[in-house]
Amino acid sequence: MAFISLNLCRFNGFKKNFSIESKLKNDTNSNSINKFFMKNTQTFLSSNKKTKEFLSVFLSFSILGNPLFAYASLDTKPSSKVIDESGSLTNSSINYIEKSLSKLKEISGGEVYFVSIRSLPYEKTPQEYAKDLFQKWNLGEKDVVVVLANKIAKAGIYFGTEVKTLNETSAKSIGEETYPFNAREEQYGSAAIDVNNRLVSILSNKGDPGPPNVNRNNNNSSNFKSAKKTEEQRSKYIAIIVILLVIAFVVPMVQFFWYVKDE
Repeated sequence: MAFISLNLCRFNGFKKNFSIESKLKNDTNSNSINKFFMKNTQTFLSSNKKTKEFLSVFLSFSILGNPLFAYASLDTKPSSKVIDESGSLTNSSINYIEKSLSKLKEISGGEVYFVSIRSLPYEKTPQEYAKDLFQKWNLGEKDVVVVLANKIAKAGIYFGTEVKTLNETSAKSIGEETYPFNAREEQYGSAAIDVNNRLVSILSNKGDPGPPNVNRNNNNSSNFKSAKKTEEQRSKYIAIIVILLVIAFVVPMVQFFWYVKDE
């Protein structure tokens, strides 16, 4: 019995010490958590201004980069003759086109608008979108709208009824041959200048120079030989290899018999 009582006393003492240590540990953890919370709260409050500035900039870019916003910005007639909603044209190409169109206006009396966009509205072709912009802007019968769609590397042209030097065939060729020539290589500035040069020549009544040379890299011809030529060359190489093998075996044998014939 004395032994059991002694063990119970020891157990109660251990339990009491464990409770005290746990309480101290919890108090220490609570103080650490409070200090951590206060420190991070101060950091958050101090950086709150920067966070607001970052969010405002982020939202601005998100809105401006939204295709719906880009299409909405084209609802009204622009003051510039070159509208680069895609951001893919260089300043030099924009300046070049604007100067060309200014000179063209003195000759033809009409306005020409270039619109560069990354992608088209849903289920729209470049030609249809050019027509939509022409009607939204309430342009005259001597005016022309050119839409350059970068994502599909195609262009669309819509023009008024008094534009006599440009026809549907030439407009289609410009959109499907002239513009894609460099646009497929993501050289959108050069592609826009190609369209401008051909269009200005037509509208100035200097004639249609036609699409660029589509025989890029020699008509995209393959460097691979035909099956017939490959078979001919294979036969030639086999014959050469056989001759070399014969020489390699025959010559040493002839030399051997030459040396041993007198023995």
